[in-house]
Amino acid sequence: MIGVLRHRDFSLLFWGGLVSVAGDWMLFAVLPYVVYARTGSTIATAGMTVAELAPGIVLGSVAGVLVDRWDRRRLLVVVNLLQGLVVLALLAFVADSSLLPVVYAVAAAQSALSAFSMPAENALLPTLVGPDELVPANALNALNNRVGRLGGLALGPVVYAVGGLGAVTVADAVSFVVAATLVALMRTRPVPPEEPAEPGRFFVEWRDGIALVHRERSIAVLFVVFALMTFGGTMLDPLQAPWVRDVLGGGAGLYALLKAVHAASGIAGSVVVGALGARLSPRLLCGAGSLVACVLLLVRFNVPLVAVAVALSAIAGAVAVGSSVGVETLAQQRVPEPYRGRVFGTLQAMIWAASLLGAVVGGVGAEWIGVVAMLDVASALVGLAGVVVLLALPADRSGAVVR
Repeated sequence: MIGVLRHRDFSLLFWGGLVSVAGDWMLFAVLPYVVYARTGSTIATAGMTVAELAPGIVLGSVAGVLVDRWDRRRLLVVVNLLQGLVVLALLAFVADSSLLPVVYAVAAAQSALSAFSMPAENALLPTLVGPDELVPANALNALNNRVGRLGGLALGPVVYAVGGLGAVTVADAVSFVVAATLVALMRTRPVPPEEPAEPGRFFVEWRDGIALVHRERSIAVLFVVFALMTFGGTMLDPLQAPWVRDVLGGGAGLYALLKAVHAASGIAGSVVVGALGARLSPRLLCGAGSLVACVLLLVRFNVPLVAVAVALSAIAGAVAVGSSVGVETLAQQRVPEPYRGRVFGTLQAMIWAASLLGAVVGGVGAEWIGVVAMLDVASALVGLAGVVVLLALPADRSGAVVR
């Protein structure tokens, strides 16, 4: 696993991502609280979620065309710098708490810029490591995200206590600049496009990317898998706290404990998956991982014992990493390099849409059929994703697109 970091360009991308993720989560740890504290409105806080997702849903597919046209390394540098500049606009909200539209504008702008950076990073990563190193590389990315998230969540409140929202905002902006600097040091060069990019061909290129998803069975199956995993997983999020309180009879301390155990298990799982890397089949990682996760979730939610909840959370975090690393690796393997920006852009837009819909359906559905029943539905969707992978996705050892 550590051997993958010997690739200089991948290592720079890894450390840049870690810094950026930590900076983002420092801000995420305090901004919703500040918004609610200053407005007293749950609607105002929920509006942030819409602002964070909507632009990416609209722009993802279109942005992917430009990701395939442009030098992805330079694109990541520019986007990180722009994100650092945009987040500084929050300093206006620091000075005047009535400027809530500034928060929404920043969230929307960050979402729009992420519509470029996320597919660019996913498209760039397979060019930085060998084909047999994709699983450990994606496992390191999963480790990167989890460590950065935990670090940011821990540092955010501390920085806020010392310097207020302004200090947290500046720290997040600096993290983007550091990430941009590290990516700029990469030596990778863009793969020449099959055809010269012409302004008039923009719609044709966009349509070709969409057509590939419909034409290639394995890619279409992966879209279904991502949709099921995201929709089911996001349905779980708004129901965890009510389940802890109303079913387990616990409080905020138990809720935080379960979250911490799950996160720590995810870090351990990233290390294990990365270490075994080349010996693991991405298809089996995703398929079997999703099925095991489904069983763990169903037992956890239907056997309301604290000890069971803690134990299964410890296992589930590691299993979730294996499943997500598997499906990400499959997508990178089976999408042709010239189309990766368009396919990953469209995929990211679909993931954001499924996230928004899953959160809404989970919250509303629990009011109709109960928290536990809705958690069971969400768990079953996660398991269904595993069934789809194992039954509908052909095994392909070469990593090429399968028709």
